Amino acid sequence: MNVVNISGVEPGFFATVAIFLLFILSMLSMGVLRLFQLRKRSGAYYFVAGAAGIVAFVAVLSVWYA
Repeated sequence: MNVVNISGVEPGFFATVAIFLLFILSMLSMGVLRLFQLRKRSGAYYFVAGAAGIVAFVAVLSVWYA
């Protein structure tokens, strides 16, 4: 197993990806949790928030890092 060199990654790009991934994955996991708790409306809202986060992530990356 080799060591991965991440010195070429910009700090702004790393922070952007980290923040969006934390938001998107937490919204999706909360949606799954709410569905298991039989709170369908709340679960659907979390899934919509996660999907909106994905759309915002794609938009930010296409504008700032194109």
